[in-house]
Amino acid sequence: MCTSRIVSRIFQIAFVSIAFISCKKESAILKKQKAEIVLSAARLSSDKISLVKDTVYVLAENLQINANQELTIEAGTLIKVKNQVSVHINSGGKLVAIGTKDAPIVLTSDAVKGTAGRSPNYWSGLVIDGPAETKLTYVRIEFAGGGFTPSLLLRNIDNTAILNNIQVSYSFARTSFEFSGGNCNAFNLLSFASANTDFKLSNGYTGKLQNLLAYRLPYFAGGIGLREALAALLLQGITTFPSISNFSVIGPDLQPGISTNYIPPNAGFGSFPATSLLVSNDAKFHIRNAVLAGFPKGGFYISSAKSGISLQIGESDFTNSFVHSNDSSRAFYIPANLIPLVPPVTAKDFKVFMLQPQYHNQLILNTSELQLTDPYNYDHDPNPSPKQGSPLLSGANFEVPVFNDPFFKRVNYRGAIGEDNWLLGWTNFIPLQTDYNN
Repeated sequence: MCTSRIVSRIFQIAFVSIAFISCKKESAILKKQKAEIVLSAARLSSDKISLVKDTVYVLAENLQINANQELTIEAGTLIKVKNQVSVHINSGGKLVAIGTKDAPIVLTSDAVKGTAGRSPNYWSGLVIDGPAETKLTYVRIEFAGGGFTPSLLLRNIDNTAILNNIQVSYSFARTSFEFSGGNCNAFNLLSFASANTDFKLSNGYTGKLQNLLAYRLPYFAGGIGLREALAALLLQGITTFPSISNFSVIGPDLQPGISTNYIPPNAGFGSFPATSLLVSNDAKFHIRNAVLAGFPKGGFYISSAKSGISLQIGESDFTNSFVHSNDSSRAFYIPANLIPLVPPVTAKDFKVFMLQPQYHNQLILNTSELQLTDPYNYDHDPNPSPKQGSPLLSGANFEVPVFNDPFFKRVNYRGAIGEDNWLLGWTNFIPLQTDYNN
């Protein structure tokens, strides 16, 4: 009996010890890693606002940076934004947000893990109005575009701005990136899992862009507010005339769970196109070293007669690129209403025209030909980079005056990513699974 009591007591002590240790572990897990503070109205009205990495900030009201105000965000800073709240840098304001590869700046939803990305858990986005002094590098913007604002709107920004290594993820009702007017230049831009258009260039934007990746999920498309198109790249407006090299689209490619919004006539609420590249409203363009892949019913789509004529006469150009649609008859597409207006006069002729040898474009019948590493592993660690031996790793060409500009880095690869993968270290493909500061 005495021995039995001793054994019983040992088990009781062990159980209590295990429970105590478990509670300590649970407390440690639930405890915030860093202090969180709600940004007060008084602090937001200061002439100089500095946010540092040792504190996590909760933004509960709209932040307006006005002329002669400055917002500086330190590398590694986390900002959690309440629903429908926006950040607006007005003309004459200054934004300096310089993260690093190892310590990116993150602006994300304040919603708890697993609930961001569902309506209404979206904030409104970051708007920068020029002229404004802007430095934005190694920054992630997640779960924005929930109101009437793109996740990142750059409006009339000039080429003194520094814009590179920016990821926008899960833009809900509006475009991920919108360049509206201005001539700012940018490189290494990633739009991931957008429900709307990935990159919209409009209202006379004339800047230079390199290394743009529109990386889409099959089951997340057609957010509220989509009224014009579901496009990876939308060019819009008579004075819009960008120069773009190394642009990649990785579309849904008929993966399981694909949204009907990708497949006309349902695409974009009715007859709106769903396509990798849409040129509309008389826009012009220089595009080369691009990869358009994975949209079921659209590759390169022109919906404007003047844009089509501009391409025909050589004012615009699309060269040295790979084009794919799951329906190969729509890889190069022009709608029936433009047939009387634009030479080449049919979608078939447009395809023949764009595949002429002097343009060095290639039609891809299956995305497997691109030899991407692991692009459809959406829930874990997707890898959209090309494998060794991929045709994307060679063949880039910059031998025309527009692309001889010093802005463009002369690389060998076509598409957004080469052997030196700029996505590594600072991007996040699983923000829905990420506990921020917990």
